[in-house]
Amino acid sequence: MASQLRVDKIVPVDGVPTGGGGGIVQIVQTIKTDVYTNDTNDTWLDITGLSVTITPKFNTSKILVSVNFGASNGTSCLHVFRMVRDSTVIGASTGGTYNGFAIMDSEAIGGVKQRYIGHIRAEILDSPATTSATTYKVQHWKNGNTNMHVGRRALNDSSQYASTITAYEVSA
Repeated sequence: MASQLRVDKIVPVDGVPTGGGGGIVQIVQTIKTDVYTNDTNDTWLDITGLSVTITPKFNTSKILVSVNFGASNGTSCLHVFRMVRDSTVIGASTGGTYNGFAIMDSEAIGGVKQRYIGHIRAEILDSPATTSATTYKVQHWKNGNTNMHVGRRALNDSSQYASTITAYEVSA
């Protein structure tokens, strides 16, 4: 009996012809295992270690960027997160004063301090139109009287966790 190999589709690592569908060309990931704390108000800051650099093989490729992290904050504070490609903001809302892809907000209710611990996940499909090294990073902005932490609880650092940012090159 002769052997047979049957598949629906094989996509070469160099991509597929234009109009031929898409496939994953490469994947690059950064795993952040340390804690980031921000105590600066009214300034967009990079979340240290939550960035990834990818060099697309084709200028027609799209880059799917996926971020996954936990954040916590104390009472009476607003936090906004956004994605940046090199120095260009991508995937952020445009209708507000402080635009991003996610927010955290807490306030004292009835004199009781409220704390927030959140799991933040976002996926943004970008078209950088380049074959040069491209860096994607997450930035944070806050306004309030408490710190924001990525990778740990607000009250103490006994519970820590990893964060990831992953870039997938998708052929056109």
